Formats: sequence, structure tokens, C-alpha cells
Amino acid sequence: MQSDQLDDLTTQDGGQEILIDGQPAQISTGFGNQVIMLQQPSSASKVIGILLIIWGGLNTVFLLLAMLGWSDADVRQEQGIDSLGIGLNVASGGVSIATSIIGGIWMLNYQRKGVYLVLLGIIIGFIFSIVLSFTGSTDVAAQDAGLNESVVSSIAVGVSAVCSAVCGLIVAIPLMISNNGLDDSKLFG
Repeated sequence: MQSDQLDDLTTQDGGQEILIDGQPAQISTGFGNQVIMLQQPSSASKVIGILLIIWGGLNTVFLLLAMLGWSDADVRQEQGIDSLGIGLNVASGGVSIATSIIGGIWMLNYQRKGVYLVLLGIIIGFIFSIVLSFTGSTDVAAQDAGLNESVVSSIAVGVSAVCSAVCGLIVAIPLMISNNGLDDSKLFG
């Protein structure tokens, strides 16, 4: 039986040959290696964009119903709302509707400026809620609860601050994801 040339580890002069099997060791520098994500961008921007468009549509319906209710003088007197309160509510609703629908469409198309527009709309809405709480729109609630009007206004501002912060965090979710797929568009400039 003849031995195979590859199995014979002896050299012609009778010494042993060294055979290295496997792959060479990889040396790590300690700084980490670059990782390139090869996957589709996150769909968080699309999902939140769709939810914002739905929210803007619902706000449109509710604003139209409120305006219909405010057309009756008895309803305005019962709610304790005057023409200044109606104007501020319509302006706040208009800003909320416009920023959520336009920003939602932009976020649906993976545009970063949509996130910024909705965050700006939340800030403007919070400012409107502060102004509304101190213009006398809390008179009826204060009388019904038997509290001072400033206490009811402070509670309204606190609740509005918490709600605005939570809404801002939900809208900013696409900015917190590493592979968000958003472009580099800016709201101004």
C-alpha cells in the first residue's frame, strides 16, 4: 500500500514538516470594529406619521363639533366661554391640526423636518393651553369644584405640561432609533 503524498509529514531528509490548520488569529485593537447595518430602516417614522394623520383628522372633526356647539349662546354661557376663549381654542386647534397632518405626511416619507414640525406644534399648543387657563376659561370648573380659580388654572397647566411632554416623547421616537431612515431635512433653512 502506497502512502498519500499529503498524509506524509516527513521531509526528504527525514525531518518532520509542520502543518498549520485552521484560520489565523484575529487581533483586536480594543477600539471596536465598525458595524454596518444592512437592513431596512425602522418603520417607527411611518407608524407615528400615520397615527399623527389620524389624530389630525379626529381633531378636525372635534373642532368642527365644538364650533357648532359654540354657535349657540346658551351653550357658551353654560360652558363659561367668551369670544376670546373661542378664538384661542380655534387657533390652538388649527395649529394642532395643521402641524400634525403636515408633519405626519412628512414623517410618512421619512423626512426629519416632520418630527420637528410636530414638536413645534406641541410647544405652541402648550403655550395656548397656558394662555387659555389664565383667561378665565376655568371659572366654571373652579365654581363646580369649590376651589380657587388660580388652583384650577395651576392644575390645568400641570396636566397640560405632562401631556405635552408625553406627546413630545412619543413623536421623538424616530429620532431615538439608530437606524431610523430619516433624511437630513431641516424645518428652517
